Amino acid sequence: MENILRHIHEGHFRVIEEFNAAFAVHGGSRSAFSDSFSKEITERYLAGSIDFDIADCAMNALSAWTPLEDFSSYSWAVYQAFDEGEYMHPGQVIGSNEDVYTRPLLRKAMSDFHPLDCSERPVADTPLAT
Repeated sequence: MENILRHIHEGHFRVIEEFNAAFAVHGGSRSAFSDSFSKEITERYLAGSIDFDIADCAMNALSAWTPLEDFSSYSWAVYQAFDEGEYMHPGQVIGSNEDVYTRPLLRKAMSDFHPLDCSERPVADTPLAT
C-alpha cells in the first residue's frame, strides 16, 4: 500500500507494477484485492491521513489496474464517491465537493458494506496532505 501511494504521490508510472506486487502478496481474487484496497483508501481518507487528490488518484489507478467489472460492489461505491468529488455539480458551492459528495458517500459505503469497521472510528473534518 505504501509503495502504491508513494508512486501515486510522486507521479510515477510504476503504479501498475506496485499493484501487481501487492496483489501477489494478497493472494486473493482481484475483486477481494480491490475491496481491501478500497477500504484502506477510504479509512485513510476519512481519518485525514491522505488527501482527496491522492485518494482519488489511487482509486483511478486501481481502475486502470483491474477492469471495473472485477471491482467488488464496495470498490465501485468508493470509486463513484471520489468520482463525484472530481467536478462541480449544478448549483454547488465552490470547494464543497468533498463535504457534500465524497465523504457522505464514503461513510454510506462503509456502513453498507463494512458496518462493523465504521462504528466509533474517528473521522477528520479536513484531510491532511501526504
